[in-house]
Amino acid sequence: MKVWNKFIDTALPKIAEGVLDFVWAMVILIVGFKLVKFLVNKLAKSKGFQKIDKSAQSFFKSFLKISADVLILIIAISKLGIPVASIIALLGSAGLAIGLALQGGLTNVAGGVLILIFKPFAVGDYIKTENGHEGTVMKIDIFYTTLKKSDNTKIVVPNGTLSNEAVYDVSHYGTRRVDLKFSTSYKDDVKGVIRILLEVATSHELVLDDPAPFAALENHGQSSLDFVLKVWTDKDNYWTVYYDLCTGVKEEFDLRGIEIPYPQMDIHIKENKSK
Repeated sequence: MKVWNKFIDTALPKIAEGVLDFVWAMVILIVGFKLVKFLVNKLAKSKGFQKIDKSAQSFFKSFLKISADVLILIIAISKLGIPVASIIALLGSAGLAIGLALQGGLTNVAGGVLILIFKPFAVGDYIKTENGHEGTVMKIDIFYTTLKKSDNTKIVVPNGTLSNEAVYDVSHYGTRRVDLKFSTSYKDDVKGVIRILLEVATSHELVLDDPAPFAALENHGQSSLDFVLKVWTDKDNYWTVYYDLCTGVKEEFDLRGIEIPYPQMDIHIKENKSK
């Protein structure tokens, strides 16, 4: 009975205090994380934040959220009676260990910083990478850059990869060149084919006059004459012009009697005169 009384007098208050501290820590975590999310979103919608380059907005937004979440976590843990200095030392040691284990993650962070500083591309640009990824840049976060393909597919590319390989920003200058190739038979008139290609190109309202459309005989193929047609258009009209010209040239070839040849091969049989 005395042991039980002693337990109630000494241990129970400490347990109750510990439970209360744990509850407070959980409240700090839950409320803190939600408050951070609310404040970061509020900041992102502010006029001052909107003046920042769009490429940097998502990066700073994710950076601020992660930093604030770590601070909330430290406050919550300190509520459990653990000294802040010990928490910081523990987080530092853990960060070093995680950093060594996840060097790729640190590379991505460094890559994100380099992208924001040197700006090889920006949000809204259409880019292509050496690895074959391509799409419109939707956002640049701390670790990854998100691309959106023309078929609405989402591609997430590590920033470390983008900062260490060639990136082709095809929409940077506002206009794009549409390159098309067409083949005709050897019996068709070269100048006539070139004239048809230029007529189809110049008649399209989305094709720019300057630089002017260009058409020429590019190659003598095994079974065809290969022509190239190059026109310029606004970046947003690229695929419209591409498909329209493909259709327009085929229709015009049919009207003018221009033949699009099938692959063919001439076979010569040599007689054996020894018989």
